[in-house]
Amino acid sequence: MPERRTSRTLAVVTSRFRLGEADRVLTLLSPDRGKFKAIAKGVRKPTSRLGGGVEPFAELEVALATGRTFDIVTQVQSRRVWLGLRERLKSSAVAWYAAELVERATSEEQPEPQLYELLIHAWDLLEAGASDELVARWVELGLLDAAGHGPELDQCLDCGRAPIEGEGLRWDEAAGGIRCAVHAEGLPLSSDALRLLRALRRFPPEQLTQLRLPAGPLAEADRALRGSILLLYGHEPKSRSFLDEVMA
Repeated sequence: MPERRTSRTLAVVTSRFRLGEADRVLTLLSPDRGKFKAIAKGVRKPTSRLGGGVEPFAELEVALATGRTFDIVTQVQSRRVWLGLRERLKSSAVAWYAAELVERATSEEQPEPQLYELLIHAWDLLEAGASDELVARWVELGLLDAAGHGPELDQCLDCGRAPIEGEGLRWDEAAGGIRCAVHAEGLPLSSDALRLLRALRRFPPEQLTQLRLPAGPLAEADRALRGSILLLYGHEPKSRSFLDEVMA
């Protein structure tokens, strides 16, 4: 019988489901391999050596053996663990939402280091105490930009004119960006909401940790980016309904 090929990679768990009585199928995201699935055999048994090593919100060094359909997880070592995300419901909901967005944007077995770093940064921000709502919007905009569907935030989609402070703007999610008062088509978008969206794109994410904003601009940004994500994927991420529930 030929010996199984083995490999090691750095990865995070972005989703998982039960298989049989004791196994679990993991979706792993790796900076050098992209998205792939692996089986953690016997992980749900109390005596499993893997056990808590494959829990969410941890960056893992994973040892794998090649299997028929999926690789087999043979060993796990935690490199980083975001314990705060496991203890705070809202932060956990945003962290799962971010993981689903990045997982869906990453191709099977295709390295996407930019998306991997986006997810790790989001978890870092949440762990540091950044606004849960703000991090969710940062991830959405960052994912749209990385996917080549970033919205136009600097000028009107029709005339190319930069918006004037206090101008009644519109958000056109189908076309992907803002429209001025003259070419008013789409949902209303305030100047404050536009400033927020620009800040999410332009500022280093670490600067967002202490940022606190009124509910109005955050709600507008949520509505705008939610529509853009919906158009990108064709339907909303499964984790979005849970996020809405805990944020209510």
